[in-house]
Parts: sequence; C-alpha cells; structure tokens
Amino acid sequence: MIDLVFHNRTKSRVYGRDFFVRVYRATERYIRLPKGHRAEVGITLIGPMAMRTLNRTRRKVDGATDVLSFPLHMKPISGYTALLLGDLFICPDAVRRHAAQSDRSVRSQMAWTAVHGLLHLAGYDHEKSVAAARKMFALEQKILKTPGL
Repeated sequence: MIDLVFHNRTKSRVYGRDFFVRVYRATERYIRLPKGHRAEVGITLIGPMAMRTLNRTRRKVDGATDVLSFPLHMKPISGYTALLLGDLFICPDAVRRHAAQSDRSVRSQMAWTAVHGLLHLAGYDHEKSVAAARKMFALEQKILKTPGL
C-alpha cells in the first residue's frame, strides 16, 4: 500500500490527489517492499519556472522537465511500517507539452509521468543500461494498461 502526500503549487486543479492515488494503486504491486510494510510518496505539482530552477539546481540541466524523482532508499525503521520512497515533482505544463509532442491525451501522459516517476523512486533506472531501460519501459506499459488509468 502506498500512502500519498500531495501538494499542488500550481493554479491548475485538473489533477488532484485521487488521480495520483489511482495511478499508484496500479503501480504498487510492482514495487518490492519488505513484507508488512507500505510506502510513503510525496507528490508536488509545480510550475515551469520552479521546475527549471529545481532541475538546474539538482541535475545541472537548465530547463523545465515533466518529472523529477528524489528517492530516499531508506531501510525499514524498526516499529515503523512505512518506507519513505521519496518525492516526485511534476510540472503539468511540461506534461501537456509532451502530450502534444507524443500525440497522447494529457491524461494518459500524466499517468505515464506519475508511473515513470514512481518506478524511479522504487529503484528502476532507464539510464543504467539498455536492458534496464527495456525492463522499466515494459513495466510502464503493463501498468498503464490497468483499467481506469
């Protein structure tokens, strides 16, 4: 089970906590958690200027992107059942732009963005190798076929 902390720092109210809860419910069975533990994830929607600043500060890339993942990779704390996976920062403006470029609906692009970010928090990394990329992208497609996404 994933506990979700959601903040929207944009004027857009199209995607709320319930949307991301549905996306993560579809994803959670593919995340390897120790038995008896659940995951906590933070999601913050931010504007393009904030995303550009965050991307420049953290990745040394001067531009807005759709999602940035900041995994914590913490070991379970004795007596505490939640694992803090980390935080996602998503820029809805960049998601809309990518949707137009890839000929997807904005909703499906937002779902892909959230799944992609969560898989990064869970330790998947498409930049490691071609095999790791194939594995992560195949898993994304499998999750996105979940009814209701």
